[in-house]
Amino acid sequence: MDKYNLLDCTLRDGGYINQWDFKDQAIVDMIRNLIEAGLDFIEVGYLNNQGKLGNSTQFTSIEKIQEYLPQDRKDSVLLAMADVQQFTAADLTEYTGNSIDGIRVVFYKYQIEEAMELAKAVKEKGYKLFMQPMVTIDYSIDEYAELVHKIAELNPYAVSIVDSFGYMLKEDFRKYFKILDNLLEKDAVVGFHSHNNMNLAFITAQDILEYNTSRRIVIDSSLYGMGRGAGNMNTELIANYYNMTLGHKYNIKIILDMISKYIMPIYQQRAWGYSPYLFITALYHCHPNYASYLLEEYNVSVSDFERFIHTIPTEMKTKCRKPYVLEMWERFAAR
Repeated sequence: MDKYNLLDCTLRDGGYINQWDFKDQAIVDMIRNLIEAGLDFIEVGYLNNQGKLGNSTQFTSIEKIQEYLPQDRKDSVLLAMADVQQFTAADLTEYTGNSIDGIRVVFYKYQIEEAMELAKAVKEKGYKLFMQPMVTIDYSIDEYAELVHKIAELNPYAVSIVDSFGYMLKEDFRKYFKILDNLLEKDAVVGFHSHNNMNLAFITAQDILEYNTSRRIVIDSSLYGMGRGAGNMNTELIANYYNMTLGHKYNIKIILDMISKYIMPIYQQRAWGYSPYLFITALYHCHPNYASYLLEEYNVSVSDFERFIHTIPTEMKTKCRKPYVLEMWERFAAR
């Protein structure tokens, strides 16, 4: 494992675009090709005890994932994400070495207790533990330090700084990184997961690859930035930047072939990427679904959307359910 590494999350985060509807053969081929392209970490999907039994990257069990994995993984580490509301400690089975290597536990600020319970089980069952506290910037410095103290007691493999709403600056990353660097064991990896609401993902990722630290770093990305809303850091961009600045490591041709064969057909049906609406949600520190849900139902101008965002109560900016968004819009439009 190198000092700087990439994690492709197309099959998981990209699934928000197509409801995780990847054909079985596509899943097999993409995992194999991501390995061949040299990706250090590959997130193959979600663990969801209510998931589908095939043609989906929402897997009902760890054993189900095994069916899609090649025997030769080279040096790649294979992961799945577990949401504390979709997969519990009771759903975990013992690590055997035949399926995924690690589990990323993802959680919001109000779910810390449930996340710690699941994380303990992940460790006890023998998997590499990755902790993914969403909307990292929503934590004050003191709150984040308190959280990291709890996480550090579990000796996780990695902890990620997560820019869920796409407005973190490189200075923000460094601020939270220092807390992780001070409190985690020296062999723990620090990750970065970003979104492109303000087109900051690539800028911050470049800075991270130049950051002076002895700690191992992993940067999340997806093919063509596939992901809900403004999408994620682009695997092809950050992999090529790595090759140009740190030495050739990733096979860009294989990455581009995957984009052509598997990702572009999805993009042509349902596009993702930067938009002024998602810029506005990031500008005012709101959940991007305030834009997504509203635009699914109404033709809203950029100016009206900007004015609408100002009516969202502060305590609701990071909480987003479609009925609430539409109700708020109808009140705004009736004024």
